[in-house]
Amino acid sequence: MRKPARHENRTPPGHRPTKITFGDMRMMGVRGVLIYCSDYRCSHSIALSADRWADEIRLSDIEPRFVCWKCGRHGADVRPDFNWNKPVVPAIGYR
Repeated sequence: MRKPARHENRTPPGHRPTKITFGDMRMMGVRGVLIYCSDYRCSHSIALSADRWADEIRLSDIEPRFVCWKCGRHGADVRPDFNWNKPVVPAIGYR
């Protein structure tokens, strides 16, 4: 039996994986998203409420719409914010 190569299940270059819908995310009790700049050198991020998007929209559907405030790059990595209801520590900005 042939052993599958490690790279066979990877997403092709230039394509983003399809992510869950906002409805799926809300069913898990998550109401916020973390948005990361797509440029790894920038590393700018922001936490937003996900209430503005409809249940049938996928997180991957909105990624191309974001523009980084810091570096101006288009595109982002959008992920569920599992700590959306935790208070923000004002001194450093982390939760």
